[in-house]
Parts: sequence; structure tokens; C-alpha cells
Amino acid sequence: MKIKKQGVFSGFLCLFIFISIHNLYSQQTKEYHPVVLAHFKNSLEYIMAGDYANAIISCNNVIKADPNSVVSYTIRARAYYELGDLDRAIADCGQAIKLDKNNATAYNIRGNSYGKKGDYKRAISDWQAAVRINPNLEEARYNIELAMKQQNN
Repeated sequence: MKIKKQGVFSGFLCLFIFISIHNLYSQQTKEYHPVVLAHFKNSLEYIMAGDYANAIISCNNVIKADPNSVVSYTIRARAYYELGDLDRAIADCGQAIKLDKNNATAYNIRGNSYGKKGDYKRAISDWQAAVRINPNLEEARYNIELAMKQQNN
């Protein structure tokens, strides 16, 4: 199954990142060390540049300092997905969703991972969850249609 890749993901990821950075800086109960913030910033830059191995390393550093960093699990999941490590992508999406049930990006990445594995039932379920959270997520809508066609073949 060929998953549609478009600028939609990049735009959605950018929006997700900006919201997450705002949330990261506005948390009243937690102070982030400048080194952790630097790793976080680097992970964003690496993922946008397609340097997935370094994105994973930076995310690992953030997660080590903050095991509840939803954004880092999501970014790392995307990196694993792009590298073809679908099981790790699925695991990281599961952790991101556990921490934030409204993480449409994590549902979408997990759906893409299941889709690549040929598990269309789980893929469709995740993409539907992503669309419920973010009705404008066209990539997920498109992938649902493709997966349903694949199931019927």
C-alpha cells in the first residue's frame, strides 16, 4: 500500500510543533534545562531536514530528561517510521497517545505504520481516530479510502 505523502503532514507537524513548544515553555510546574531545550530544538530541525537518525538521538536525550515529552515520542515515532522501523514507530505512538489521547499526529503515524505492515484494520482505526481529533487531516482521510480498497481486494 502506498501511503500518500504531501505537504499536509509537514504543515500539520509544524502546527503541532509550534503548539507543543508553546506548551513546553508555558508549563508552570516544570523548568527545562537549556541543554534539554537545545536537544528538543535539534530534534525538530533534524526531522524537518530528513535527518532521522539524529532526530532519534535528540529525542532520546529529551525523553531521558522528561519521560513525559509527548512531542519527543511523536517526533521519534515519525523518524522510526521514515527509517522503516515500524515496530518502534508504533511503540512510540502508543506512548505518545497514552500521554495525550488527543494526539492526532501520533494516531496518523501509527496508522501509517500499521498500513505499511498490511494491518489495515488497525490502520483504519487509527486514521479514523486522527480524523475525529482533527477533521482537516486529509492525509488520514485519503489513507482510510486506500486501506478500505486494499481490504476489499
